[in-house]
Amino acid sequence: MARFTLPRDLYHGKGALEALKSFKGKRAMICVGGGSMKKFGFLDRAVEYLKEAGMEVEIFEGIEPDPSVETVMKGADAMLKFQPDWIVAMGGGSPIDAAKAMWIKYEYPKITFEKMCKVFGIPPLRNKAKFCAISSTSGTATEVTAFSIITDYQKGIKYPIADFEITPDVAIVDPDLAETMPKNLVAHTGMD
Repeated sequence: MARFTLPRDLYHGKGALEALKSFKGKRAMICVGGGSMKKFGFLDRAVEYLKEAGMEVEIFEGIEPDPSVETVMKGADAMLKFQPDWIVAMGGGSPIDAAKAMWIKYEYPKITFEKMCKVFGIPPLRNKAKFCAISSTSGTATEVTAFSIITDYQKGIKYPIADFEITPDVAIVDPDLAETMPKNLVAHTGMD
């Protein structure tokens, strides 16, 4: 038997980022990468929308391309301190993948990275937080899938995390974000 799992809600179209205003919760942590979301004002808009929804917001930024195990652990520590009930990942595949792994470690602080990589072996999530993925590129589809890729640079290996549990609860696909990409990146991620 096969199974196909998608986020419960997919908001798409110009201005879809505003869906954040409708989220219910007390605290949201936004996970972002290298700065394009900040540079083009989308990070500020996301913060404003979440605050309009009545939430306190904290930002975890600087997630590198091909995110590392160390970044995942740092992000999970930040989540454990802040205790968000929403994790909002914005950007390309790397910040979203990293935030998915952080989410697992946040919900299960004692889980090892090795156990996180056991295919379809993650315990049930959503005990502490729900997950929203906001894509700024195309190609990875991580905003709607049950997969994450994390790199262990000490071993020189990229590890897949695969489990239906890490499928986001909400995906927001707003073309306004993708329109800020350089043309060559649009072409590369589109072909991907």
